[in-house]
Amino acid sequence: MTRDETEEYDECRLFVDGLGPAEQVVTRLVGSGNYQRVDQSLRVTDGVWAAVRRNKSMPRDAGPELIAETPPFLTWPVTVEVFRDQGVDDGTMLAGVRTMVADLREFGGEVVVAADFEDEL
Repeated sequence: MTRDETEEYDECRLFVDGLGPAEQVVTRLVGSGNYQRVDQSLRVTDGVWAAVRRNKSMPRDAGPELIAETPPFLTWPVTVEVFRDQGVDDGTMLAGVRTMVADLREFGGEVVVAADFEDEL
């Protein structure tokens, strides 16, 4: 790892609500022209990728007590894992995440970022 490539920027998770299930989120992102589907991932920018999935943070049979004690965003229907290839600098990763968050919000979604660098967004 280089000085411009620190572990804190290797990955982050976005919790997304208000845009439907994962496949609808993928369709909107690809339809915007800013993302390219490659196998099961989306290319955000050179070396930065995203995997849009159904949120599995909460068990399907979670009782009302567990749900009441859980931050609401953890129950949102979609997560997006953003990650980078080796050699991609921190600034490129940060810019990719910023772009994806902005696009999801522009589509009308609510987004919560869980990453070591979330304060920089």
